[in-house]
Amino acid sequence: MATNHKQPQIKELLPPELARTFGGVHASQPVMPLGIGRIDALLGGGIPRASVIEIAGTDAAWWLGMKVLAAADGLCAMIDHDDSFFPPGAAALGVDLARLVVVRESRTRQAQWALGRLAREKGIAVTIAWMKGLSDTLMRRLQLAAEESGQAIILLAESSSKSAHWCSLRLAVRPEPTTGHARRLCIEVVKARGAAMPRPVHIEVCDETGAVSLPSVAAGPEAGAGVVASPA
Repeated sequence: MATNHKQPQIKELLPPELARTFGGVHASQPVMPLGIGRIDALLGGGIPRASVIEIAGTDAAWWLGMKVLAAADGLCAMIDHDDSFFPPGAAALGVDLARLVVVRESRTRQAQWALGRLAREKGIAVTIAWMKGLSDTLMRRLQLAAEESGQAIILLAESSSKSAHWCSLRLAVRPEPTTGHARRLCIEVVKARGAAMPRPVHIEVCDETGAVSLPSVAAGPEAGAGVVASPA
């Protein structure tokens, strides 16, 4: 009679110091919860403070960036270098415009200077910007400034930049096929300093209410495998 032997899980085969980080980003520093269970679980509790974080994608990345601002527990700042910021849209996603400082500067050099200056402010919880061509030197300065001020510096990009290796956390957000009045997003950790790479998570965002939930049906062959066990 054949005996079924239970196959060991990957986590069980890892050394303890690696097993602790398997399946999620290990929060080794203070984090800022977003209040979205699936995403917070993916990030080990939330967006890391005192760090530079890249969120790559198009409109989906902008959505996540606004959710970070909405979750911030203090004053926030934004560099709007192309005059594309739409306050009503941000407010609809929960951003408190009364606690948001917006710097509009179209000149690249001046906008980068303003970003570096804001990043050093200890009275600001989150600074967000979307600018191309940030140099390695500037990225290193931003990381040092974030560590000193305790801020989360959020850099939005259509695709990952060449200097993104300086970031402590890199996320990719992409839309997935959907039907009805909700859009599906896949959020993937591309890099997390000092942690194993967790699997992507898939969420559904209601267009009418903004409520976040689990997809009712997997949106592709890998969708089911990417779900982290945590309530939405």
